[in-house]
Amino acid sequence: MSLKQAKWIWYPGEFEIYHHLLLSFRRQEFGCDYPCAWHVSRPEASARFFKAFAARQGGVFTVVTHGQGMVRLGGRLHRVNEPIAIEAGDYEIAVELFDLNAFPSFFIDSDVLITDESWSAEAYDAVRVPAAGSPAFCSPADDPAVFPFCYRDLTPVSIEPIEGGALYDFGRETFGPVRVTRPAGAAIRLIYGESREEALDAEHAILRETLTDRDPSDRPARAFRYLAVLGERANDVTVEAREEYLPIEDKASFSADEPLLNNVWALCARTFHLNTREFFLDGVKRDRWVWSGDAYQSFMIARYLYNDPSVTERTIIALLGKPPYKRHINTINDYSAYLIIGLWEHIEATGRLNFLRTVWPNVKALYAFILNRLDERGYAVRREGDWIFVDWGELDKTDPVCFEQIVLWQAHRAMAALAERMGEADEYTAKADALKENILSDFWDEEKGAFVDSFTSGRRFVTRQTNIFAVLYGLVGGEQKQSVIENALLNPALPPITTPYFKLYELLALCEIGAIDAAQDFIAAYWGGMLQEGATSVWEAYDPQQTGAEHFAMYGSPYGKSLCHAWGSGPILLLCRYVAGVSLTRGGFRVAPNPGHYRSFDATVPVGNGEVSVKYENGVFTVHTTAPGGVFFDGKTETALEVGKNYRFRSKFVELTLE
Repeated sequence: MSLKQAKWIWYPGEFEIYHHLLLSFRRQEFGCDYPCAWHVSRPEASARFFKAFAARQGGVFTVVTHGQGMVRLGGRLHRVNEPIAIEAGDYEIAVELFDLNAFPSFFIDSDVLITDESWSAEAYDAVRVPAAGSPAFCSPADDPAVFPFCYRDLTPVSIEPIEGGALYDFGRETFGPVRVTRPAGAAIRLIYGESREEALDAEHAILRETLTDRDPSDRPARAFRYLAVLGERANDVTVEAREEYLPIEDKASFSADEPLLNNVWALCARTFHLNTREFFLDGVKRDRWVWSGDAYQSFMIARYLYNDPSVTERTIIALLGKPPYKRHINTINDYSAYLIIGLWEHIEATGRLNFLRTVWPNVKALYAFILNRLDERGYAVRREGDWIFVDWGELDKTDPVCFEQIVLWQAHRAMAALAERMGEADEYTAKADALKENILSDFWDEEKGAFVDSFTSGRRFVTRQTNIFAVLYGLVGGEQKQSVIENALLNPALPPITTPYFKLYELLALCEIGAIDAAQDFIAAYWGGMLQEGATSVWEAYDPQQTGAEHFAMYGSPYGKSLCHAWGSGPILLLCRYVAGVSLTRGGFRVAPNPGHYRSFDATVPVGNGEVSVKYENGVFTVHTTAPGGVFFDGKTETALEVGKNYRFRSKFVELTLE
């Protein structure tokens, strides 16, 4: 065995592309397979791998692969999966593989040669790049085509006799495979339910199946809390369930003097874990797809809860897919911009330039695609096949739409910052400046004191969504920003935002302008309301005016609503970023807490390679950090935070003591 850790390697991006392909076509509804609604890239069938190495002594190694191919070494061809003996000396090796079922990958672990990222790879395009690998695959028995989930057994909290069978209740929302052991010849129906009502409604439940002798006992992983087992011999059936998960550790925590809030945090964290899988999903029952808009919010939440870039980066690679681009990401104009903006924010927070170098060619290709679809004034407009989404709420989407221009402006700025990181010329700031000038000229309504959705329709319609992003992205400042706040963000006459997806942006904007109390009140009412309704994970939407099974209906189906949706985990971001006040900056972090109406709280937030602890009690903040580069901001001045020291700041931000 070698002293270094060997790992399976592959052409960069192919692991993510392959598993995104599998994931995208696993969705089922009403017993039917549900094809993905947009183009999904496929991995390349073949690849070549190269390395120059020196063997100080003779030895034997084997190229272990699940594909097929050959090894070029020492002027000879060698077979894969068979021992290759070499003498001491200098070598250049080339491994040429193809895999028609997954993607080319291989593994070597010996005293003379191992596989790791020091190899280079080529997709038969004469361009060599560093190979990719993962410590999750470090044994010859591993297979990168099988995602490395962990599993734990689930025990039902109750098994209830029902007409025609039994109802299993596992106590809370979960996701995983089920094994059904049944008598020979017995036809069994399984009805999966996120709610009890859904599991008992065999006609309308989203996830359901009928098993015959031809079907295996091990069923695919699905979302459920309840499972109804129906059939003439249902009482002779044995059900075993397991939860499928990633072992990602929570590095953030938050508790306050309001017990309900602590339960909200736990609810959001569990929801986010369930949707943290190969990639960030929107929901585990439906859609079980990777949506860029949903993922953008997940990137922000994950930076605080996990401080682990792995799922974020897998998701970015999966969403980027492979050029050439023929439609927007998920077919939605704003979602293409979100992906570029999300990458920028990820790099600014983590500094992971090696990852940026890996995806930069595809990012530039996506940006070029966006530019190619703009109108003569540089506006993003609807082309054939485009979906101008923004939000489910009422907006004037007559081209050009102001919201689209604001996210495009931010995407221009993101490209400028990313180009600077890559050491490339700035071709983007001028586009951002020109677009901003047009936005202010065409969409600003002086009489209404806010931005209108469209200047071409004649409606001069003002919505919260557009103006929220003008504040969040810093499009306006000074008196103009204050006008937007008064006439849009805080204007009770405007239509309210009804989706938790965009409600998070509204709460972020409220926190940005210092209205922490309003965000805290909404968290207690909205997420607390779901808890009072018995939620064990955060729902896709919640209307306190609804009762009973009305809560589960959506999209024209009585159980169409997802009861476990990642975008509902926003309080994690709000509490860490604004109440604890921890924001990540290039090369460090800033602590500017605001307790709002909490009388006390205790927060731990991951930063860099460490964490910062922020506690509030009796009008005093206590701050301690294990990571360098931090400052405490009192609204006027900054105080550098030294590692390992305890700082006490009075809540009026006027007095400092050091222990």
